Amino acid sequence: MTTQNWPDPKRPGVPMFPDHSARHVLENKKRRSLKLVLWDHEQEHYCTEIGWVTPEQMNAMDWEYYAPCLTPTQINGMLAAEREQCAEEAEKHRSDANVHTVIEWDIVQTRTANGIAYAIRNLGAPL
Repeated sequence: MTTQNWPDPKRPGVPMFPDHSARHVLENKKRRSLKLVLWDHEQEHYCTEIGWVTPEQMNAMDWEYYAPCLTPTQINGMLAAEREQCAEEAEKHRSDANVHTVIEWDIVQTRTANGIAYAIRNLGAPL
């Protein structure tokens, strides 16, 4: 799952993660209310109490896409992926000195980068 380039201005009303059927929240700005709906990714429409509604129909009825309803597993997966990206970025700051020119600072720099990456990867570990 990715959230890059979302919301897509070319596809208003299409939910985050449109390739997965899941629950999402819609908002009616005029009425200041929220509605829980199901997105059917195969049909590309929402299931509501009035029936199936396309993103275009939803927008015409003054409803806007608000947010996905993520499960704990999805949230944990997203956090784990973000932690891994951060850890990989930390590892990029290891010393790149070759074996013959290593000085004490290179060792400290590499150990620090490794330690930070290790700590980031373990942020989600049970205490």
